[in-house]
This record gives sequence, C-alpha cells and structure tokens, in this order.
Amino acid sequence: MGRTDTAPQEPLEILRLDAVASTQDEAARRAADGQQVPFALTARHQSGGRGRLGRPFTSPDGASLALTYVHRSRLAPDRRGWFSLAAGVAAIAALGQVLGDTGARQNRIGLKWPNDLHTGDGRKLGGILVEARGPDLVLLGIGVNLRGPVLQADGRAVPGAAWLRGVDGVQPGGDEMTAVGREPDGALRESLESALATSLSTELARLESAEGDGVSAGTHGRYTMTCLTLGRAVRVDPLGETGTGGAHPPSLHGIAQAIDAHGRLVVDLAGGARTAVDIGDVRHLRPDGPARPTTQDAMGIEQEEHGT
Repeated sequence: MGRTDTAPQEPLEILRLDAVASTQDEAARRAADGQQVPFALTARHQSGGRGRLGRPFTSPDGASLALTYVHRSRLAPDRRGWFSLAAGVAAIAALGQVLGDTGARQNRIGLKWPNDLHTGDGRKLGGILVEARGPDLVLLGIGVNLRGPVLQADGRAVPGAAWLRGVDGVQPGGDEMTAVGREPDGALRESLESALATSLSTELARLESAEGDGVSAGTHGRYTMTCLTLGRAVRVDPLGETGTGGAHPPSLHGIAQAIDAHGRLVVDLAGGARTAVDIGDVRHLRPDGPARPTTQDAMGIEQEEHGT
C-alpha cells in the first residue's frame, strides 16, 4: 500500500548555499552522504545548471532562484509519471502564495506542458527538471528568474525570458524595489524557497498516497486549471524516438485539447485525427499564426527553450 499521509514532514530542512555547480548534483551528493530525506537545497548561483536533455540552464549570481527538492518515493518508477507535472503544480501554488495577484492577464503565471513556468504572453519565467537517482530517490529541480533583464554569458538579453522583479517584471510594484546589479529582496527569495519546498512536499505526498494516480490525487485537476497550453495551436517536436535510418519523426501540428489520465498532452490534428503526446518539445503558436505552419513558421512561434 502507498502512503496515507498528505501533510509534509516537519521540520523540512532547507540547505541554503551561496554557489554550487548544480543544485541537483549537490543535493544528490548530500543525500548519498547521509543527509536526512526529504530536504531542499538552494543556491544563489549555479555554474553548471542544466535543464531537460542536458540543456544549459543559466543561473546568474543573485538574480535567480535554484532549488532542488529531494524525495524518497515508495512507488515503482512506472508509477511516478505524474511527478514532473506535480512539480509544476507545486511551483504555481508557491508563486501564488508568495506573490498574490500578479495583475494584468499577460503577467498571469501558468504552465506550458509539461512543466515550464510561463507568463500569459508566452515568456518563460522558469523551468523544472526531475531526475531519478537509484531505485527510490527523486530530485525535483526548479529554477525561477527573480530579477531581470535576464542576460546570456555574452551580455545579450535572453529572448522570451520573464522575471519577477525589475523593469518589466511580473510582480506589480516590483520595479522600484530592486535595481539592476543588486541582490533581490532576501525576504522574497526565502519566502519563495520555503513555499516551494512545502508545496512540493504536499503534492508528492498526495501522489504517494494515491499510488501515483494523478486523477484520484487531484493533480490532474489542479494541473488542467493552470495549463496555458490547452486550447492553443501547437507544434510538437517528438523526442526520444527515431525512425528508419535514425531520423526523428516529423513534427506534429494541431490544437492542444486536454491532459489525459496519464499526464499526456492530447492534440487534435488536421483531418480529425487525435494523438496523445508523452514526450516532446511543445511550442505555442501565436493566435494569428497558421495551425499547420509553413517553412516560415518560425516567425509565428513564441521564443522558448532558453535557459533561465
């Protein structure tokens, strides 16, 4: 039987560090060295952060939040499919708790399937990486841009990025609170770290209790309410699959209609066909863009998949 508790274990320790190569790797190392699980580990700066598929994930010193939550699961790996989406639900809940109402519709924070943190106008605020280590250890990493503009290593602005505070930030009234080049309000960072750790603990406990069933755990309903992808024209680039000669299958184009009981994105394709996407890169098409893009479709696709 799975766990029957839904409340987070107390006290939940948060290890707050200054700089690490990767919060995922540092958290895994500490768990292997005997740190009591669950715990969370955060850092003001990562020199080697990463996102999905090993993509680099930039964490400028003091300008971003990087947190890894370490969870020991009683579920078999094939019952953990909802963990990644639950991490997104937890992140949205934590941001809502700390920030409150973010004002204009374009500043609404939601999830681009499966779990990127986006604003209503399509800018990327943060990302999530879930990794398994050994038979039962699960690392849930979350990165959020606290201050902007977000810059690449060469000093250029990251296209399509969003941030909480600073000029054009998501949080109303945040512009005057933080000047570029200064550490964001420490109270915001610590409040968000604590809210993220607690929210992750709660969401995972619900899934453990429900034997990984996202529907009965309520994860499916909470996720659907905050998913910005639903109802959008999308392009899906399949991942992890190869065809004849090692070639990847072609991209799919259609309208995202639903999230199924397994957490897959259900897409209605042209001609009436329907497919459920398990793994893939999803790109939102602009409302005025074609549902089946031409070779010029890059002009109608919102910028995304940049490190934040």
